Amino acid sequence: KSTLLRALAGIWPWASGRVGLPAGAMVIPQRPYFPDGALRDALAYPEAAERYTDDELKAALQAALLPALAERLDERDNWTQKLSGGEQQRLAIARVLLKRPRWVLADEATSALDLAAEQALYARLQALAEAGGGALVSVAHRPSVAAFHTRQWRFAPQGQGQTAHGA
Repeated sequence: KSTLLRALAGIWPWASGRVGLPAGAMVIPQRPYFPDGALRDALAYPEAAERYTDDELKAALQAALLPALAERLDERDNWTQKLSGGEQQRLAIARVLLKRPRWVLADEATSALDLAAEQALYARLQALAEAGGGALVSVAHRPSVAAFHTRQWRFAPQGQGQTAHGA
C-alpha cells in the first residue's frame, strides 16, 4: 500500500512508467524528512521559509497541535532527532496545512498520534482537501481513519480472495 502511494507521488525510486497526479498534490509520509537548521526551514521545506510570514508559520504549527513550537521558529536543531515520532508527524502535517494543497496523500501519517490528535488533524486535512476541490487519500492500519473517507480499498495477498475493492 505504501509502495503504491509512493509510486503515485513520484518518490519511489524503482518505479518506471508515467503516473499523472493532479496539480497541487502533497504527500505526508509516516517518517517525514526535515533538514537540519532553523525550525522555519524544516516547516517550509522544500520551499524557502521566506515565502511565508511568521504568522502563517505559527498558525500552521498551532493548527497541527504544536503550539510550543510556534515561538521557536528561529531555533536551529536536528529536528528529526529532537522531536518525538508524534511531533514529527504533526510537523509534517503542519507543512501541509501551511502549503494548502488540493490533494493530500497520507501514508500512515498519524500512526504515532493518540486518537484525539489523529481525529482533529484528519478533520483539518479533510476540510483542506474539500475546500480546494481535491481529496484526502490515506494508507492506514487504524480503523479510526476510515471515518474520514467515502471509499476504501482493502488489499489481500494473491490467492486469498479479492486483491482490491472500492466501497
